[in-house]
Amino acid sequence: MQQMKEQMGMPYGRICKVLQLPLANFNRWQFRIRKGIPLLDPPGPKKVEPFDPSLLDREIGLLDHGVKRSRGTTGLYQCYRSSVSRRELGQMVERVRHDLESDRRSHLRWIEWLTPWVVWAMDFTEYALEQVGKVYIHNTQDLGSRYKFVPMTGGYPEGEEVAGYLRDKFDRYGAPLVLKRDNEGNMNHTAINEVLTESFVLPLNSPEYYAPYNGAIEESQREVKAGLRERLHLGLAQDRDQVAPYAEAAVHDLNHRIRPCLQGKTSCQVFFESGSRPVFTKPERRGIYEWVMERMERILSTLNQTGQVARESAWRIAVESWLRSKGYIRVHIPQKCHPILPPFLYHD
Repeated sequence: MQQMKEQMGMPYGRICKVLQLPLANFNRWQFRIRKGIPLLDPPGPKKVEPFDPSLLDREIGLLDHGVKRSRGTTGLYQCYRSSVSRRELGQMVERVRHDLESDRRSHLRWIEWLTPWVVWAMDFTEYALEQVGKVYIHNTQDLGSRYKFVPMTGGYPEGEEVAGYLRDKFDRYGAPLVLKRDNEGNMNHTAINEVLTESFVLPLNSPEYYAPYNGAIEESQREVKAGLRERLHLGLAQDRDQVAPYAEAAVHDLNHRIRPCLQGKTSCQVFFESGSRPVFTKPERRGIYEWVMERMERILSTLNQTGQVARESAWRIAVESWLRSKGYIRVHIPQKCHPILPPFLYHD
């Protein structure tokens, strides 16, 4: 603007009008340049009171940190509002919450699925597309081999639809012994329970608000969505029905990917490997169910609890106990943890 004024001989007011720049802003910037003050200030109120960062770090650590939120952040901000902006405090809390969650996950026990055909898991996920909107993908996987069946892709999977899908897979491949599932209503539909009862399949529901219990299928969902994303970049889906072939192709590639956890084999090889499939007759399945029920009642008697939540927890422990006793799974617990297990968790 100084050059424009010298070359054209125009006053600053007219130059500002031509440039559509408020004259007050220009005058304020000139004043700040003369005084050596920064032209722009960061947003928010000025923080002038000094504070002890180490003390603030300790107080952040004492907040009630969840997976996505930390209770007490607003109250803590009120104590430090004259020293730290809300945005800065939020970033500090988020970093601490992320570190705590990472540490918590590193100490969780995890299950190694050793035998294919024994336990399947199912879940559904959402995938957003600009052309067609929200698409639902219902994914079912054999946990021992990581083999993924052709998913249902399209609208929201209703209970009857999921039941028909499972019946088709049971008829084609044979029913597993256990089916892990989430607590969503469509996963626990009456029609699904009838299919499981007909085939003597033991349902194993995840605890509420504890996604890591079904972590294997969660990881499977991420793999399928990543593969689907790669293929949709190469094509164009105009409606939900056209997404299904891309999802099927993604699952096919994943089933033929060499995996170190399978000793260099693919999921397809392990799933269809001759002699690797345990066969459970209906009398055997009935006997396993009775064993699990008896163990569940013993657990409830030991805990002296009868509520629905307690029964669901005892059922999960009993099913896992049977799978461990037969060598179908291996439970890994961090070495630094030394839990004292109650008697009902020991194997006979």
